[in-house]
Amino acid sequence: MKKLVPFVFLFACAAACLPPAKAPPPARKEAAVRLTPEQAKKVEQLYYKAVGAYSRNDMAAADAHLKEILAINPAHKPSLELREKIRLAVKAN
Repeated sequence: MKKLVPFVFLFACAAACLPPAKAPPPARKEAAVRLTPEQAKKVEQLYYKAVGAYSRNDMAAADAHLKEILAINPAHKPSLELREKIRLAVKAN
């Protein structure tokens, strides 16, 4: 047991002297897009059209609406999520 104590002490000191592991860089967030009321209304209308097309299984129309939305607001989270669902649905077929 006495032979183990210096080893444990040495290991603890060495670990304390090492620099901490580098954290991954923070996820890059899209800059917040300020929309005019007209743009916000247009995005909302297009999103509901995209959801309707997705519900009718018209993936091409839904994707077209989503492309219009993302041209206005590239960070529109619901559109990005629906686009991923469409991508997975098309991939499964």
